[in-house]
Amino acid sequence: MSVRSTLRAVVYKVLRHPSSELTMTARCMHGSGCQWTLGATADLKAGSVAVIEHTAATGHAIFARTLEDMACVVLDNPQEQARRVAVNRLELAAAEEHARAGHP
Repeated sequence: MSVRSTLRAVVYKVLRHPSSELTMTARCMHGSGCQWTLGATADLKAGSVAVIEHTAATGHAIFARTLEDMACVVLDNPQEQARRVAVNRLELAAAEEHARAGHP
């Protein structure tokens, strides 16, 4: 197979995985060595309220926030995506049949 055929114009896109939820963590970046942190929460409003409450209580106003989710990469062409899913299913079924037949 040539490099050209391997690298043909295939467009991918990144999506949030359907079973994933966005979570937020935060930590205070005040120069005095403040150790305040916010554990992972899926309630982004509550996370923001916690950061605001810390600022109100301490005057610390700078935070490092991390927003995290799970992502999946899919082909932008639905027909190609469906074709690849079908091929993967066939390969998995063949591998399971091979294993049942006692082959390593």
